[in-house]
Amino acid sequence: MTHLLQLFQFVDASLPTGGFVYSMGMESAIKSKLLQNEDDLKRYLLAYTDQLIAFDFPFLDAGYTARSTPQDWLQITDTYRAMLMNPNLEKSALVLGKNWTRLCFSLYQTETVTQLKQELQHQRIPLYYTIVFGMCMSALRIDMLAMRSMFLYTALRDQITALTRLGIVGPNGGQGLLTYVLDYANTKTNAYKTTPYHKATKSAYIMEIVQLNHHKIYSKLFQN
Repeated sequence: MTHLLQLFQFVDASLPTGGFVYSMGMESAIKSKLLQNEDDLKRYLLAYTDQLIAFDFPFLDAGYTARSTPQDWLQITDTYRAMLMNPNLEKSALVLGKNWTRLCFSLYQTETVTQLKQELQHQRIPLYYTIVFGMCMSALRIDMLAMRSMFLYTALRDQITALTRLGIVGPNGGQGLLTYVLDYANTKTNAYKTTPYHKATKSAYIMEIVQLNHHKIYSKLFQN
């Protein structure tokens, strides 16, 4: 499936995956005064982009390429869990993964999607969002480069959505920030060289620290 209209659907903010309700530590970063001005927000978003590419892209690709080899799934998910380290992020990854697969399986009943659904039910692995996103995109025959761009765009868009919902920026200001970070993300994505999932790396440890504290100030708005 390569139709552009379907790709638009997958990155539409109205797609009910629930990504916008978890700010990935943004709320905690603001409360801890790590982010106090526009320059801080830009640096944070660039660091977040680097983290997504260095850590998530290898597991995204692993899910994509291992979709037809279920015997590899447990090792991939076990490695992801071990490297994730953050219980807040693990909870979010599982909720988003469950929502994503449910949505994918309800919208598309192709042979490859049905096979993936049956194999996931048989394997009973944890449905981490990054990994099952790659699996679903592979089952739908979305190009790997398009998949990476879709994954990165939705993650960055949800950060901007969180900033807007927190009242830190307005809609126009948010789109200005998104334009800024997407330009950077595009350059980084084009330069990315495929990395095995066991060589994924974390690159923003200050961000990890604020994410660990996130549950202490978690508002109902972001825990829907």
